[in-house]
Order: sequence, then structure tokens, then C-alpha cells
Amino acid sequence: MLHVALSNIKTYARRYIAVILAVAIGTAFLAATLAVNSSTQATLRNSLGDAYKNADLVAYPDWELLGDADEPTRLDMKDIAAIRDLPGVSTAYGVGYAYGQMHTSDNGYTVALQPVDPNQRLGGLELLEGRPPLSGNEMIVDEAHAEDMGISIGDVVALGNEQGKTENMKIVGIQRSSTNPQVAATALGGLSEKSWIQFADGQEDFGEIVINAQGPLPALETELQEHFASQQMKDIAVLTADEKVVHDVAQMTDGTDQLTVVLVVFALIALVVTGLVVVNTFSVVIAQRTRELALLRILGAKRKQIRSSVLVEALLIGIAASVIGVLLAIALMAGLIEVLHALVPSMSYATLALNPAGIIIPIIVGILMTVISASLPARRAMRLAPLAALRPFDAASVKNRAGKVRIVIGALLALAGAAGLAYGALEGDLIIAFLGGLVSFPGILMLASLFVPSSVAGIGKAVAGNSTAGKLAALNAVRNPGRTTATATALLIGVTLVSMIMVGGQTAKASLNNSIAGEFPVDVMVALPGTGLQEAEAKDFAEQIGELEGVDATATYDFGSATAEFSTEETYEVQLMAVDPQPFADVALSEGIVPKDGQIVFTQWPTEDTSLSIGGQTLQIKSSTATVDGNIVSKQTFSKLGIDESQAFSGILVKTDEQLASSKINDLVSEIADITGVDSSMISGGVVMKSMFSQVIDVLLAIVSALLAVAVLIALIGVANTLSLSVLERTRENSLLRALGLKKKQLRSMLATEAVLIGGVAALLGLVLGVAYGLLGARSALSSMGAMTYEIPWWQLAVVLLISIVAALLASVTPGRRAAKLSPVEGLATE
Repeated sequence: MLHVALSNIKTYARRYIAVILAVAIGTAFLAATLAVNSSTQATLRNSLGDAYKNADLVAYPDWELLGDADEPTRLDMKDIAAIRDLPGVSTAYGVGYAYGQMHTSDNGYTVALQPVDPNQRLGGLELLEGRPPLSGNEMIVDEAHAEDMGISIGDVVALGNEQGKTENMKIVGIQRSSTNPQVAATALGGLSEKSWIQFADGQEDFGEIVINAQGPLPALETELQEHFASQQMKDIAVLTADEKVVHDVAQMTDGTDQLTVVLVVFALIALVVTGLVVVNTFSVVIAQRTRELALLRILGAKRKQIRSSVLVEALLIGIAASVIGVLLAIALMAGLIEVLHALVPSMSYATLALNPAGIIIPIIVGILMTVISASLPARRAMRLAPLAALRPFDAASVKNRAGKVRIVIGALLALAGAAGLAYGALEGDLIIAFLGGLVSFPGILMLASLFVPSSVAGIGKAVAGNSTAGKLAALNAVRNPGRTTATATALLIGVTLVSMIMVGGQTAKASLNNSIAGEFPVDVMVALPGTGLQEAEAKDFAEQIGELEGVDATATYDFGSATAEFSTEETYEVQLMAVDPQPFADVALSEGIVPKDGQIVFTQWPTEDTSLSIGGQTLQIKSSTATVDGNIVSKQTFSKLGIDESQAFSGILVKTDEQLASSKINDLVSEIADITGVDSSMISGGVVMKSMFSQVIDVLLAIVSALLAVAVLIALIGVANTLSLSVLERTRENSLLRALGLKKKQLRSMLATEAVLIGGVAALLGLVLGVAYGLLGARSALSSMGAMTYEIPWWQLAVVLLISIVAALLASVTPGRRAAKLSPVEGLATE
């Protein structure tokens, strides 16, 4: 039957175009997902392994080697010195960071500092120009941040550690910027090992010791293991550099790649929708070839041979489409990597990595999906008797046994899933709600044959009016309920998921924003760099910030720390934020945090005490759950507490316009950073948090919507395919209508209305389901965080509905044009 299958593909090639396109897109999605996984792993190896890319071995504390009662080993310079003395070691250095603040006269950055030694491979750093730091007041800095801060070799910067000590440092070298994402967000600097120990001030701690051998590597590995065993460091593991990179990647991804898991879920959704399109297409094609199949049976073809012929067609189509899909995915990923390199030069370490599994698996899945999807129509073809096949073939309906079984199972799944979803939403249990949605949605799809055709028919009659084309379209749209249901279901899946994500995301954004507004009583806080109170400078900055668009009010504050004695006679270090009550009341979002003289608004931790003592002064405690950096006192009270002003600093508080859009927050933060000369990371507050959450949610929504758009696209291909096959199936009928006076324009209008009915009704039903799932899902996930704020993005949902209708309308253009071109005489002569 291979010859028959090849002949059929050649004869009916036009009917299979949509199938090939749908399978290719679904397979490409899966292949791209696996390529993202392998490329992410390769890129992480390039970036995480930056510190020891030229190393032989890496020694590090491995908590999995610890016993329950054991304390983890802390590696310090003494351990590194001991390793350097081993006979098989040529060089050894520690990978560890001490964090501080680096400032110029214009701006500042958080800096991660490493110890470097010119005799020990510069601690893994790579000099681009200049020389290594040798004396106590010399340092090197990475190229990207040197350029950003406008500093070069010979310049002097202020460097402060976490203990508040600041000294001037001379830049003597520029190093290559790190590709390690764990430190890439901060400036990267280097000090001589002696200076680094003094800067760390007892806080030095190394995550790894990077070692190079001067002899055979296995011998050194054994020597190191014996050394650590002799020092009772049983939790220290020794791996090669390549093994350590693999370990780091596994640790970072927790042994799994969450991104790939998410992408695979969306790829499977696309494949399910593709399967529906394939089933629908083969069902229609087989129904149109009943005379041909009957003739083959009369000529002696057996039922198995008929079935084999259909499956061979599916196999050949699956192979071609899957290969096309994989090639498309490879080209897409390669293009994205090149675009990333061009737009973000710092991501030059990103690489495209392909493995055999990532190519073979999508091809196998694409082929199997096509063959399995075609197996049901093939089984129907096999059951055709020669004489019965000479009359039109009706699709399975609800009235048959299979339809009744499907409806019973679907009803049970829908009811059980809905109960689980409702319970999860009421109790705030995301797992139960997720399982409920996972069970109920397939149940609803199994019941689609009950409500989709009737919905299409009802809406069709309502919108048809007195239009002949509209009335015919409404009848034709439900002439084959099974085909209409399958086509609409494919689109319904995609629209439901898109709208669910939109509604859930918008509700999450609104709920989180309200929660943050209640928790953060100040919109924006700006900590000025350096130590020592700078009240005059802070007031000058506050006046400049107050003139910015989107700012309603500003105030200044002083920040310091002190030892407080509580009623239990226990003493604790507390952070204090001193404000002028009147200006502070203008910027505070809650009057409850405005302090009076002799009072402290305590925010650091919950306390039942009513008073505390600082510097011999007794302060009355006013407890608050507000999230601010310190416990709030008035400046008058602050001046009486004996705070060391040399270790304190000043800052600015800002109240923003309530109508300020989230998209404008980053611009405002940048303007404030330019005025004050501080790094944007030192600007915090409720508005900044809301902007950050909103941006994260918006990005996730955009990504998820784009991924689900693939499923919607495939579904719309199914609409076009169904319409095309319907045109071919109704060639004689359409020609008869033309002969009876139906104009070309009316024929095209009829087909367009038919497509819009199917696409529009599917999208509308999908929106209803998506809103329900989105609201219930958001409640189950977020209700434990506090009061929920439900928001439905009506305009976005309207856009989804409009796009679905327009896309369905466009899908009707080619079939309509093809039907209109055929003359009535030619059409009536068609067999």
C-alpha cells in the first residue's frame, strides 16, 4: 500500500499543507525547548566556570559529606597556604569575596573584592591593562564598571567595608569583567592578599580553592584528599574543573531545569492542539475518499491494507513535517543567539548547543503524534464495508456508544475537578487547585460536543439576520458537529490558557501591589553614600528631587545604630531612622508611623515591651508592622541618644504621585540616582518594590502569552484547514448555489461568516473558562498572603477575542477565493 499512500499524498497534497505546517510548528516548539535546555547548560558552564576555567582541580566544602552533628569547614588563607606547600601543587588561590562600597566624586557601586597574587594566577582574574595590586592602597577593577564609573588607571576611589571603615585606593589595573552571573551584578575588584584580609576584617571565607598541578593530576588529587583527611576536613571534596562546573550547574538548577520544564509544558500543549488538527484533517480527508476506499475494497484490498495505507500517509507526512520543524528550531535558536550577541556584547559567552537527543526526540515525537492522531480516522476507514462506503460517511455523534461513554467520563472529570478547584481556592491550597484544574479542563473538553455546536448554531442564528449568506453559514458551521467541535476545541484550549494567565497575572499584580502598599509606608528611600551625617547635602538633594515630575513631597532622614536595653535587661543592637515629624508626615503613607519626641516607632521585630533605653534615655515604644530600614525616632530625640555621627549617614524620603505609572518608576529612580550620585540599587521603597513585581509579572505574562500564542496559531491553522476541506467537500453544493443566483461576494461572505462563527465562539468560550480558572487559581496561590484584589483585564481579553475573530476571518480568505473562482459548470461536473 506504499504506492497507494504516495499517490494519495501527491493527489491530495493541498489538503495536507495545514497538517504539515501544524506538525512542523509543534515539533519546532519542542525542539527549541530542548535546544534551550542544552544551550542554557552550555552557557552556564561558560559563565559559572569563569573563576576556574584554566584550573586543574577545585577543592570546596560539600555539605553532602557532612554528618548531622558536624560543622562545615571554613576555608581561609591558612588553608590555601598549606595547599601551596604541597609538592604536587604549582599554584593555588581561593575564590572568595569581601563586599564593600566603591565611590568616586560622582557615583558609587557595590564591589565584590577578591584576593590576588601575581604568583598565583592573579586569583583567577585576567588583567587587560596595568599591573596587579602590590601595596595596601592599590586595587584593580573590572573593565565594564571602570568604564561606567569613568575611572582609569591612576585614579583614586573611596573604598568602604561592611564595618564602616573607608580609605582611598589607587586604581593600578583594569581586569576583564566576569561572566559569572553570581557576581556580574556588582563591580568586581581585586586587592593584594594581605590587603584583602585586612579589608575582610575577620570575615574572610573562601567557597573554593583552585589548584594547578605541576605533575600528574591523579597523583595530586590523591595528595589533596590525604591532606584534607589529615586535617579532619572530611567535608572537603576535590573535583576536576569540568566536574565542578557540572556540579555548579546542577546546584544552581537544583538538579532540574525549571525553565525547560515550563517550556515542555507549553510544547505539550502545542502538540495536543496539533494532534486535534491532524485528527480533524484525516477524518475529513477519509470522509471525502469513501468512494475511493470502497473501490479499493471491491478490488480486493483488505481492511488492514486500507488502514495501513492511511497510517503510511500519516507516517510520511509526520517524517517530513518533523524534520522541517527541527530545522526551523535550529535556525531560530541560532538566530536568537546571534541577535543576543549583537544586542548584548557582555553575553558573548552565550552559546548554541545541540545534542543528539534534542534532535532525535522531537522528530520521533512529531512522527508518533501524527501517526497516533491519524490512527482513529484509519480505524474508521478500516471498518468501512464496500457497499456502506458508497454512501456519505458520517462522523461519530453523541448518540453512539463511544459518544455516551465520552460524555459520562467528561462529566465525572469536570465535576470532580471543579470541586477540587473550588476547594483549593477557598482553602488557599495551590496543589489541590492545580490538580482540580488539571482534571476539570479535559473533562470540559470531552463535553465540548454538547455545547460547542449548539453555541455556534445559536450565535449564528442571532447574527445572521436576513442575510442569506449568514443563514447558510450558520447551518454549514454545524453541519458536521464533530468536525466543528474538534476545530473549535483546538482554539478553545489556547484561548483559555492565554486568558487564564492574563487574569491570574493581573489579579496577582493588583493583590501584590496592595499588599506592598500596606507593608511599605514610604514610596522611595535614598541612602546617601559614605558615612557621617550630611544634612545640608541631603536637604539640597531633596529640593532637587521635589522638582521632578511624579514627585509629591520629600523629606530627609538620618540613620545610625545604637545599643538598646529592654525591660528584660537584655541589650540588642537596633537601627534608628531619625526624621522631622512634620515633613515626614507629608511623605509617610500612614500617620501611625510618625514619631513624637521621646517615642520610638519600633519596626525591627515584634516586641511586647512598652519602653527601651538608649544612651541613658528612655523611649516609649510604639510597635508597627511597617517595613522600613530602621526604627523611627524624631531628629530631636536622635540628637539626645549619643549616636556616633561619624558612623551614621543621611538619606532622603520621597512620596510619588499616586497616578504615576509603573513604567515611569524606573525613569524616576534613574533621575534620583543621577541627582544624588548613588547606585540605583541603593534606592528602595514601596513604589520601587511594586514596580519590580509589576515588571516581573509583565515579563512573565509576555513570555507565557507568546508561548501560548503558538497553540493559538496552530488552532487557527486548523480553522483554515477545516474551511478549506469543507470547501472541497461542498464543491457541488457551492456550485449549485452559484447556479441558483448566489454571487461570488455572497459565497465568500458565507465562508468568512462560517470561519468567524467557529473562531469567535471558541474564543468566547475560552475567555469565559480562562477568567474562571484565572481568578480561582490566583486565589489559591495568593490568598495566604492577605486580602485579595481581583482584577480582570477587560481590554486585553477583548484584544484576544478580536485577534481570534480577525485571524479566523483571514483564514477564510484563501478558501473563499478558491471557491469563488470555480465556475458553476465546473463545480457541478465534479465527482
